[in-house]
Amino acid sequence: MRKVLSLFLIVASLSLVADASRSGDRHVNANLNAVGNSGVSGKVQLTSLPHGGTVINVVATGLKPGTEYLSLYYDNGTCELEPYSEDDIIGHYTADALGEGHAHAKVGDDLDEIHSVSVRLNSDFSLQACAAVNP
Repeated sequence: MRKVLSLFLIVASLSLVADASRSGDRHVNANLNAVGNSGVSGKVQLTSLPHGGTVINVVATGLKPGTEYLSLYYDNGTCELEPYSEDDIIGHYTADALGEGHAHAKVGDDLDEIHSVSVRLNSDFSLQACAAVNP
């Protein structure tokens, strides 16, 4: 009886460990790296949703206060502009007095389909920072 109980506990423990490692595949954190001399950096967090889609959070720093920016996500790993739709926009935002901006969106693409996230000037779409995701 003890052997059966011990075996049951071992199997139950292993299944918990397997679930924990699978949940690790549902989150990706990446650094935004400045492009050129923009001075823009920050963090991007992506979370896979259980029934499809992804939640993307962008926190950009080193922005020019009062300036409007936008963040996009891409199929490529270099934030290169490609034919896109409004659905590829994570969000528009204005940098606060400390030079920080935030964007947050739930997008239809699955996590494994997203390969980079950008910060761009809203005025001319110039790339300010890029985060490689799922390279």
